Amino acid sequence: MPELVKRYFQLLWQQRGMATLGLLLATITALSGIALLAVSGWFISATALAGLSLASAHGFNYFAPGAIVRGLSIARTFGRYGERLATHEATFRVISHLRSDMFGTLTRHNWQEQPLNSHEASSRLLDDIRHAESLYLSALVPGLVMLLSALLYLATVTLFLPQLALWLLLPLLTSVVLLPALYLRRVLQPQNTLHQQRSQQWSDAHSLFSNLRTLILFDRLTPQSDKLCHSAAIADQTEQRASNARQSVHALNQLVQASMLLLVLWQGLEGLATGQLEGALVFMLLLLTLGLQEVLTTGSSALAAFALGYQALQRIGQLSPAEPQPDQRRFIDPASPQTMITVENLSYRYPTRQEATIAALNTELTETNWYWLTTPSGQGKTTLMQLLAGQLQSQQGRITFSGIEANQIGLMPQQISLLQGSLRFNLCLHQPYSDAVLWETLKMVELDHWASGLPEQLDSWLGKGAHLPSGGEVKRLGLARLILQDRKVLLLDEPTAGIDTERSQRILQRLRQHWSGHIIIISSHDTALMTTPDIRLVL
Repeated sequence: MPELVKRYFQLLWQQRGMATLGLLLATITALSGIALLAVSGWFISATALAGLSLASAHGFNYFAPGAIVRGLSIARTFGRYGERLATHEATFRVISHLRSDMFGTLTRHNWQEQPLNSHEASSRLLDDIRHAESLYLSALVPGLVMLLSALLYLATVTLFLPQLALWLLLPLLTSVVLLPALYLRRVLQPQNTLHQQRSQQWSDAHSLFSNLRTLILFDRLTPQSDKLCHSAAIADQTEQRASNARQSVHALNQLVQASMLLLVLWQGLEGLATGQLEGALVFMLLLLTLGLQEVLTTGSSALAAFALGYQALQRIGQLSPAEPQPDQRRFIDPASPQTMITVENLSYRYPTRQEATIAALNTELTETNWYWLTTPSGQGKTTLMQLLAGQLQSQQGRITFSGIEANQIGLMPQQISLLQGSLRFNLCLHQPYSDAVLWETLKMVELDHWASGLPEQLDSWLGKGAHLPSGGEVKRLGLARLILQDRKVLLLDEPTAGIDTERSQRILQRLRQHWSGHIIIISSHDTALMTTPDIRLVL
């Protein structure tokens, strides 16, 4: 059993008291509803039959059945509200721990090799989390209630007409087991295919609109539009097949339920003819069957919901490796006064690609120069940064750091995350810095005038609904964070994107002085920012 699946049932077992109470109350609610319908039907029909004769009407006990009906009504109402409180409380208790485990699993996922921020991956992940969290509420509770109700129904029928229970065994098994399995196979599995097709369709449409001018320029708009229409038509066909299958399973379910009613009517009339049953009891058995069918209809999706939740937990658990990959970088002689990086025969290939992004790279980097990666997009600049930072592990070769430790490497990614908090919080990242140091750092990246113009300056709130910095300001905030961290090796991925050239040159000139004696590696398309001593790295 996968680890995350096992963990879910362990958490559910820890909450077994509340979970069992919820199941008990759900069962009481269902049985009270079935019994209320049956007893009410029997009471009405028995009262009508008793009224045909003055003597029987005078001797008929109206009070006991009436009390039973009122009692069942109270039990159903109490059970319904109590069930919702107990089952939701048990669900929330399990979820509070399960979410921590699931997100802990996601943190071990290799985001660089298999990103989860694409439309297809993120939508699938959100669906999986939703199905996993509703496993108890949508699958276990209705499924067990359906099973218990069916067993008690058979036991009740056996008390009145034992031969009828044998006739009803096959349609009950069909409703409880075969139809849910058929629904899972014929309806839910095509919906998985449909999800993939719709995600691909969304990606194609996004790509088309993003590259509209280029497609028009090279006369490729019509073929791409035709491709998008074709993928949409395929997805529509899959959706239509799933809809037809759903209607077919529903019709088959109605047919099975109708056959149960006919069997009860047939055997009930025979029992009435032979004197085994009274007329009111025949009507009661019919209503008892109708009440059970409502529970069967509600619980028919339980098996499918259980399969969805189980598979969702499996997929989430598979997002991270069983054991984290060891850091393949070497750190030697950390006390050495000279910092050096040696790259030997380094190669890396992404799992989804056929060709290596970096192949047999050899180089040696020292603290005397700045190094620039200026190759075109897709040639491995960001990949090399992530390999040096330890976010990716190479399949071949070696990276050796001399004179530093692993915590002395700083990476500024292309996308700077702006946290919902104050400017001070976004700069410090839980580390203590004085106001003087913060203002000096902001001055170095030319954000001091911008920060002084904020309503509360360093304590001004940043993010949605507050002050939202521009793209260039966010980049400079990323640089300021790296300056405050004071690392010996700095990896800057497009640090000046969104910043005008003159300002970029002034900021880099200050950083050259501040980071003197550090190893600086910059990935950038703007070669105009390079100076004479800088070295261009070729991948």
